[in-house]
Amino acid sequence: MKLVKSLLLGSAAGFAAVAGAQAADLPMTKAAPVDYVRVCSVHGAGFFYIPGSDTCIKLGGRVRAEFMYQEPLNNGAGQGRNRDATGFRGRGQLDVDARTSSEWGTIRAFFRFQLTRNSGVYRASYAGPQGSANDSNLDKAFIQFAGFTAGVAQSFFDFYAESLNWGSAPGVLPGSDQGATQLLAYTATFGSGFSATISLEDRNQRAVAGANTVVYTYNSAGQRMPDVVGVLFVDQGWGSAKLSGAVRQLNSSLLDYNYGTYIGGSRVDNKYGYAIQGGVKINLPMLAAGDQLWLQAAYAEGALSYIGVTGNPGLGGLTNILPVSDYVIPVANVGGTPYATGGVKLTKGWNVLGAFLHYWTPSLRSTLWGSYTSVDFPGQVVAGSVYRDFKVFQAASALIWSPVKAMDIGVEVLYAKVDAKRNWATTVYQKSNEDQWQGRLRFQRDF
Repeated sequence: MKLVKSLLLGSAAGFAAVAGAQAADLPMTKAAPVDYVRVCSVHGAGFFYIPGSDTCIKLGGRVRAEFMYQEPLNNGAGQGRNRDATGFRGRGQLDVDARTSSEWGTIRAFFRFQLTRNSGVYRASYAGPQGSANDSNLDKAFIQFAGFTAGVAQSFFDFYAESLNWGSAPGVLPGSDQGATQLLAYTATFGSGFSATISLEDRNQRAVAGANTVVYTYNSAGQRMPDVVGVLFVDQGWGSAKLSGAVRQLNSSLLDYNYGTYIGGSRVDNKYGYAIQGGVKINLPMLAAGDQLWLQAAYAEGALSYIGVTGNPGLGGLTNILPVSDYVIPVANVGGTPYATGGVKLTKGWNVLGAFLHYWTPSLRSTLWGSYTSVDFPGQVVAGSVYRDFKVFQAASALIWSPVKAMDIGVEVLYAKVDAKRNWATTVYQKSNEDQWQGRLRFQRDF
């Protein structure tokens, strides 16, 4: 019995030794470390490190659903009843923000893409009932590096930029808002919230009727230089303030009539327009957390979009008889033929606005804003259409409820009125004013 036990123990020991030797001959493998997604708190909430990279990224966006009623007006050609009075809008937005820390400071790349589906009164131009139409829009795409900003971004001239309002009168915003323009800018920061910016911005983005013929002896010439924008800005605990200025070249090609006698050929007439704007935003925590008051004023010559005029400001019967242009050429009608009687003349205008935001409770807030815009043409200019001085007043209020964080349900009511100067050179009856009411219901979810 002892002999059998000894043999069994010896065999087991030998097997273990052989197995251990064979295991020692096998290659040893180690599981690859898992690179988990890590929170990046350096650049603020919502950022995380791209796995395997020192770049932090934040993904966000919003979905918006909106319904609008707009008082139908007769445009003077019998088109009132057959036009839509209501419309729907659906919009999806994607934001991507990537940032990397470096010895040059933060390097940032940002883009925003929007997809929109509009119907009815949301359609930009219509002569009858309108179905749905899809639109895609690269709203932002810029790089920021060592003080430079390059790409598609908000104009550095802008301040209020429709921060509180939803709608506006056709062709006239409450103030300058060029949210997606091509630019190259440099910003110097001085501490304590002070900064200064010089920006080269696409002139064509700001042109108002700049590509259209004003008189048949005139054609808009191509862009020779961008708009030059200069800004002084301060942002502190009490609020912020901004002083903006812009200079733009307005060049045209005129058939040379020698002011009445055609001699053939052409000449170039260059003028420089400008705009200046000042604005302040005051925080009012003594009323309620988040309360704000905005005040802004702007003046422009040859640069109407800098005061919020982006197109035809007409309502109803004024729609087809209020063309706009940054600059015009005076003409005289001799024997039924118009002749240029001078060079490029700049259109002047100014705008003032005030806006107020108040939180009744942390989840219920309201807005109230008003804007007044005045445009004056340089004398009487007649060339198929009549250029007429006009003024636009608009005011609105919205009530917004946020049942949960980053979710808004609100309604806005807007009133707009256009007053136009009669041009007595024509015997055709022209309306002198028109007004309109508009209402919007909006659901919005940000993420």
